Amino acid sequence: MKKTYRLAVLFPSVFVSSAILFASDSSVKDLSKANEEIKQLIQEQKEFQKPPHEGDHNKPDHINPVHPPKPDPKPQPPIPQPNPNPQPQPVDTTQAYQAGLRDGTEKGIREGRRDGYPAGLDEGEREGRRRGYDEGNMDGRRAGYRDGLSVDQSAAVEKGRAEGQRAGTSNGISAGERRCYDEGYSKGYNTAYAEAKILGLQDAASYSSGYAKGQSDAAAIESEKGKKAGYQAGFAQRELELQNSLDSVKSPAGFISKSYSFSERTSISLEMAKAGFNTPEERQAYERGFREGYQRSYRRAYDDAKRDGYNERYPYAYRRAYDSQYSISYRDGFSQGKDEGYQNAYNSAYNSSYNSYYEEYSRKDYPQQRETGMVNGKAAGEKEGFAAGCAEQNKKGYKEGYEKKASEVYPESFAAGKQAGIAAADKYYAENSVLKVFDVSLYDENNNGQFEASENVMLRAEIKNFGFQKSENITVKVKSEKGEIALESQINAEAVSPRSKSAISVKLGKLYDVVSPDSDALILTFSEKNQTLGSFRQMYSRTNANKVAVANEDEVSITEKATWFFPGKIAEIKRGTKVLVIGEKGNYFKVRKSEMSEGNWKEGYVSKDKMILQ
Repeated sequence: MKKTYRLAVLFPSVFVSSAILFASDSSVKDLSKANEEIKQLIQEQKEFQKPPHEGDHNKPDHINPVHPPKPDPKPQPPIPQPNPNPQPQPVDTTQAYQAGLRDGTEKGIREGRRDGYPAGLDEGEREGRRRGYDEGNMDGRRAGYRDGLSVDQSAAVEKGRAEGQRAGTSNGISAGERRCYDEGYSKGYNTAYAEAKILGLQDAASYSSGYAKGQSDAAAIESEKGKKAGYQAGFAQRELELQNSLDSVKSPAGFISKSYSFSERTSISLEMAKAGFNTPEERQAYERGFREGYQRSYRRAYDDAKRDGYNERYPYAYRRAYDSQYSISYRDGFSQGKDEGYQNAYNSAYNSSYNSYYEEYSRKDYPQQRETGMVNGKAAGEKEGFAAGCAEQNKKGYKEGYEKKASEVYPESFAAGKQAGIAAADKYYAENSVLKVFDVSLYDENNNGQFEASENVMLRAEIKNFGFQKSENITVKVKSEKGEIALESQINAEAVSPRSKSAISVKLGKLYDVVSPDSDALILTFSEKNQTLGSFRQMYSRTNANKVAVANEDEVSITEKATWFFPGKIAEIKRGTKVLVIGEKGNYFKVRKSEMSEGNWKEGYVSKDKMILQ
């Protein structure tokens, strides 16, 4: 029975936001190393894309029980006309920037790991040799130096003791005075700080100031947040309705009669439109975030992979260089140690004397310094304690003011944003083709369930156009992970009509007649106008009934006769070249050139000891 390998359906938004292919376990493990910030961003994106519960499409929006709907107002006088030249309002590009940052970060991680490991191997080799020579030289000199310290240095010891006593006494007095001042300062500061903070916590003006600031901030921040969240929810709701209705609902009468310009196709991506990134500022922020995320994550991933390669190669290069340099440097170090022994003896005596006298004088009590520190600490504690109490009052007021105002403005802003999101989804789907790829699978050309040598590998897939505009032609690009298949250079599928689906069945490539009987994976990428619709990884198992031999030497001769005596050389093949075995004669294979190999020979003989059967 034919085995059909199918890939799960991925929406374009998932490809843009997570860059996760249906890949092998190793690819998934690589992506699992992404930092926690990126995981959180991906999760938030998925939550925004969750469809509403069934039966909720026609329900009215939630009504806040605390604020019931107001009755229709009385007729109002005409509203004055606005300024014909209003000042442009600033656009919040935070979410666009973060989306670009997330996508750039994930791409940077993949490419940084790819490039970093070989660079680490090379640097580990160079650094291991260099540091091996350096540390072998250093350790050899150190050992020789130590063994050379054998000269009598009694004069150096005497001088070091005297000078250490003088310095230790002076520095010990300074340290003791500083210690007493600090102890007095801490005592005065701590007491005054605690008392002053209590007074600050009772300051009503600080609370009122914070409350007013909280309400002001909430009015601006929560209004914008509500609009953005509502926009995304509305867009996602409307998008799901349009996609679910593809098979049962045609374009409603008058749908395209709205004031849309269908001759001008939008240049923004579906993901930007869904997230509300439909302004030049937001597109620029997305691109800036992508570049910054890519640069930072590429460097981190590159450094991690480079460090792995470095750690693998470094120890071996280090040990070779270290051993060769150690004995040479030992002799030089021994000579140097004899000359510097005097200085070492002096330093030892100096330090011992210094520490003794420093300890004695630094422990003494200096009451005048303690009193000065207490006075200064009390003054500082009173000032800072009161300020700290007022700050807590201000923070408390800000929190309560913000929460109260947010509960008032957010629901209204969300409702307005949701309607804007629904309108944006209608406009985007009306002006564009929105393509998605489904049910991707590979099958063999003769439909016997096996991918055999010299057989064509075929692709079957379904493409749906959820938009109200006809698409451009679809391009399919294919790559093989293991090769041994002659892939088609350009694969095209017909354009998809508005609100319809199209099935494609095309040839991807032809398997070599010497193909290895194992598994391979094809990477399929569907695109329209250079915009990727989806990428898929499809495994398939190959079989080969032919007998195949592989050259195991760099230069293997193909001869006219199966003999070593005047065999008549007709061609020469390189190591790894595969040929078809069509017979045997003594210690020779009779072989035929593969359809995919080079050279103008057709058949000949080759020694069995020069070949390995596949």
